[in-house]
Amino acid sequence: MKFCPDCANILIPRNGNLVCRACKKEFKFDHNTNDYMIVKKIKHLENEFEPIILKKALKNNRNSQQDREAYEEFFNVM
Repeated sequence: MKFCPDCANILIPRNGNLVCRACKKEFKFDHNTNDYMIVKKIKHLENEFEPIILKKALKNNRNSQQDREAYEEFFNVM
């Protein structure tokens, strides 16, 4: 991990260079080192199942117009 020599903030890899988010300076990136290889590891058990994505079911789970009016009436009365 490398830090900006000017402001000591962490340098982030972007477009083949290292960039400081604070002072916006770019520095050359040594591609031979693996310091900035981004790896995402997900640990799970073998008996776990994959998640089921229910986008269509969530769309139908919204409040109806009648429910919205009832909520508005209830909270306006209080």
